[in-house]
Amino acid sequence: MDPKLINGIKSRFMAAFHSDPLLVGSPGRINLIGEHVDYNEGLVMPAAIDKGIVVAVEKAANPFCQVIAADPDESFEFKLNDGASPVENGGWRNYVIGVVAEMQKRGFRPGPFNLVFGGDLPQ
Repeated sequence: MDPKLINGIKSRFMAAFHSDPLLVGSPGRINLIGEHVDYNEGLVMPAAIDKGIVVAVEKAANPFCQVIAADPDESFEFKLNDGASPVENGGWRNYVIGVVAEMQKRGFRPGPFNLVFGGDLPQ
């Protein structure tokens, strides 16, 4: 993964939240066969590529979650006790809310967090 991407996300997080985050990276992938069947239990042949996504995260000291998407330079915040439900025309925000909602459905109770993410995957 590109060190400039990693450093850029970390710098953006530190500028916004004034602390050193946990950094997590995930490579993108291509499917050589089986596009859109992997989540339907079909056979696939994925391969990692040299592009991906980086997330910087930490527990928040305040009662709400703050999320920043570095690529479109947008942010939003929400409270976990509001229940994680999709936002109409929420775009990328709904991916974050969806992960939290699924964790809550499975009995996990995440606390408030600060998060910055970005990647170099093609749109």
